[in-house]
Amino acid sequence: MSKTLYSPDADPVMDQTSITFPANWRDLAGWKADGVKFSTTSNEAVKMYDALLHQAIYHYNEAQLGGFPGTTKNMMNADPDFAMGQIFSLGMDCFATSPKKNPEPRMKLIDFSATHKNGSLTKYEEEHLKAAVMLSNEDYWGAMIQFQSILESFPKDPLALQMAYFLALTIGQTKRLKDIPASVVKYYDPSTPFYGHVYGKLCFGQGEGGEYEAGEISGRKALDHFPLDNWAHHALAHNFEESGRPLQGRLFLTNSARDWTLGTTFSHHIWWHTALFHVQLGEFEAALSLYDDKVGPMTLKDGGNFPLSDGSSLLMRLHLEGVDIGDRATAQASKWVNHNDDFVSLFYDGHNSFCSMLAGDRAANSKLLDNMREYVNGDRSGWNKEVTAKVGVPLVEGITKYMDGEYSEAVSKLAPVMSELQEKIQGSKAQKDIFRQILLHAAVKSGEKSNFDLASDILNQSLSNSKLEKHTPLNQRFLDRMIRIHETQG
Repeated sequence: MSKTLYSPDADPVMDQTSITFPANWRDLAGWKADGVKFSTTSNEAVKMYDALLHQAIYHYNEAQLGGFPGTTKNMMNADPDFAMGQIFSLGMDCFATSPKKNPEPRMKLIDFSATHKNGSLTKYEEEHLKAAVMLSNEDYWGAMIQFQSILESFPKDPLALQMAYFLALTIGQTKRLKDIPASVVKYYDPSTPFYGHVYGKLCFGQGEGGEYEAGEISGRKALDHFPLDNWAHHALAHNFEESGRPLQGRLFLTNSARDWTLGTTFSHHIWWHTALFHVQLGEFEAALSLYDDKVGPMTLKDGGNFPLSDGSSLLMRLHLEGVDIGDRATAQASKWVNHNDDFVSLFYDGHNSFCSMLAGDRAANSKLLDNMREYVNGDRSGWNKEVTAKVGVPLVEGITKYMDGEYSEAVSKLAPVMSELQEKIQGSKAQKDIFRQILLHAAVKSGEKSNFDLASDILNQSLSNSKLEKHTPLNQRFLDRMIRIHETQG
């Protein structure tokens, strides 16, 4: 299964707390009340399907069911022919995985489609099967549109909402991160499963669009309804980050850690956000300690693209700030080698590149670049290939030039593609900002006036896009550094 949205290897043991994750999952009648019908007659199968969705959306493992793997087994034991269970499992196994490295679920999905053309599926199942096939073909744009179409017919379908939303995040459709949850929120009331979570998704989309006050209201509403919703915690962390309030963000995450750490399959990312607040505030030793205590061990244990991007990004950000990170990148780079031919997201490939270079593993970085060229010229298709073909090679070449100290050459590679890169690759503004930071540092270190002016323009554009009156602490610190260099040179 893809570790992009869910990591089944995370520790399923949770601390005791007065607030618990939901345990009353919907049976056939419950799903029907929310407008969804299944072809199965097994109440237990659809209950386990609901339990899987709760674990995926709230990012935790239900220990009593054996976590995600155990719940899946229970679901299929209840009805080995449960169509929606197979569609869900096979679709998720295909998503964000390489067809060449992971062909089995794709073959099973083809066989499943061939044997279910007799009208035995419900409309809900048929529409999700179409989306799953698109995922298997790496057609993320088509799958996103299909999931949105499902929401039009089934507005309280948590799977369609989850997938439409995360596919929008995956392909850089920032505006949809607000529009998708906004399109269904009117159908939810406090008694509806995932009522608060819809507001958590809305919070994130509003924050990415610069609607910080509205986003904070939505996020607080989500947590008032269900304090263990760590996507809502995460969305508010983004709000504080993008609105230039790192101190409030750090205090918020510290004070609510008991709740969001229970979401064990996503907490590494919120620890990463906590460390980012320390970086914003110039508290570099605290950020490095968080890497050593939390981010590093958790991301290395998991080993997936998404967790590794957190660990690598934090180290790179500290490196750019002049912090001695020692040999910490070596362990991260050793895990990235396993993904040198995945090519499921250019966002991850960029992290792979600078982490390999941080670790001094030029051979791995060269192999990544060679594999990328082969991927672009190969027979795979889909959104990521289209983006990689346009900006992937210049990104990795620019990162390589920067790490080699060839700053002017780095600028010449990165500057022409940075705008399209920021618009089209996977990730939030905070995540993708690492590539912009590399370009900024290259521009100033090049010593060329034109590149110095470019850095000023980038910072001014960033301020304008953020809809803020003043720079974030990190950008202001960089601007102050530029002023000092200018005064020295002048």
